[in-house]
Amino acid sequence: MSRISDGTLLLDVRPETAFEACHRVGAVNIPLESLAERIHELPPREKRLTVFDVCQTRAAWARSRLRARGRQKIDVVHGEAWLAGGPTACGPAHDRLWEPHGLLIEAVEVARELWGAVEGRTALDIACGSGRDATYLALAGFSVTGWDVLPDALDRCRQTARRCGTLVRTECRDVEREPMSRAVSTSDMNASQFDLICCFNYLHRPLMAWIAQSVRPGGLVVYETFVHPQREMFGKPRRDAHLLKPGELRGYFPGWDVLACREGLAGPRRHVASLIAQKRSPQ
Repeated sequence: MSRISDGTLLLDVRPETAFEACHRVGAVNIPLESLAERIHELPPREKRLTVFDVCQTRAAWARSRLRARGRQKIDVVHGEAWLAGGPTACGPAHDRLWEPHGLLIEAVEVARELWGAVEGRTALDIACGSGRDATYLALAGFSVTGWDVLPDALDRCRQTARRCGTLVRTECRDVEREPMSRAVSTSDMNASQFDLICCFNYLHRPLMAWIAQSVRPGGLVVYETFVHPQREMFGKPRRDAHLLKPGELRGYFPGWDVLACREGLAGPRRHVASLIAQKRSPQ
């Protein structure tokens, strides 16, 4: 996560050309006109965010739009004098405001401790959505593939990676509706094992055996999704098919070395089961 010199998370909402002409070092540019479609690139709502535009009215509009999205911790700064008051740079920037899931940050550190380096290792992000986790893996050095059922989400995933100066390969896959022979059992997929497979906020139980099979010996599974108290506490997801039972997640990876396993609150309105496990190498 990028911050300017005083530690502030700074969102610069000027047009891209103005940003590239001069911006505060550490600032992230999302033009006001693109803010609605790039809301996934912002930090978690509990983080305080400062919005900047030379024009006071545009900065205030950005704050208003963010508050309409439920973000209350918004400060506003404006004017040429403020822009010139700190270290500045020109040209494009690949800084980011968004964060990956905390479990994935933990898993990448575990991977480095286990393997020494992750550069060139392969990773798969199932139900990758707008691509924050896939992009984080790519920035760490993994060669990353992202799966999702929604083409629009995959477009956002590729754009998120591009704006951060990296690359994520994407595939449109519906593992619930496509025949299993195509979705997860084709010869090319059976031949393609991954050093790390991650999945967040998604559950399709018939896929679990394939995940366990498709991690290379010595590789990692990183999984976090909702567990049954979630519905009682927060109302969603409503369907049992989308909720793990307490203790269920660990059971899909018998014989693996469990490196982290917990259940409970992992953020606002998120009661989840979390797992990092390593597949044992053959004896």
